[in-house]
Amino acid sequence: MIMEKPAVRNVIRDTRREIKYVIYANKELNRDEMLKEIRKFNSVSYNIRQKHGSTIELIAED
Repeated sequence: MIMEKPAVRNVIRDTRREIKYVIYANKELNRDEMLKEIRKFNSVSYNIRQKHGSTIELIAED
């Protein structure tokens, strides 16, 4: 079974480390909601150190 991505693509950038986060959600997210999803992602220890210039794709948990 293939999981489909939610419809709305939200993008936010970490300009210091040049990391682009693409967050797929069922609605358009505001900045605080996007940061909350990024914090959730980074709370998992092996996700913390992303390489400079990476693009991270996340699926928001509504």
